[in-house]
Amino acid sequence: MNPRIKEILSVKPYVIKALWTDDQIRVTDFGKFLAEYEGNRESLFGKLLQPETFARAKTDGRTILWENMTEMEDYDGSLIPAPLDFCPDVLFENSTLA
Repeated sequence: MNPRIKEILSVKPYVIKALWTDDQIRVTDFGKFLAEYEGNRESLFGKLLQPETFARAKTDGRTILWENMTEMEDYDGSLIPAPLDFCPDVLFENSTLA
């Protein structure tokens, strides 16, 4: 298992620098990682690649997420807001040392 994201250090258009739980500082370039979705406003990832949306990145101590980007079905069948997040292992594999 790879380390998890401890803290976001900086968020620039499509690039996030983060401190990981193994004390490495790594950079993830979402513009490169999600390039195929650039300009596709119908796609959830395309919506993420809008500067005002991307700037709202957060961490929960494990991964990077954007609150209320999608919906999920609740136990009673109703749709509720849900975050868009990425598997931290995928982020680790798509990041480089700062």
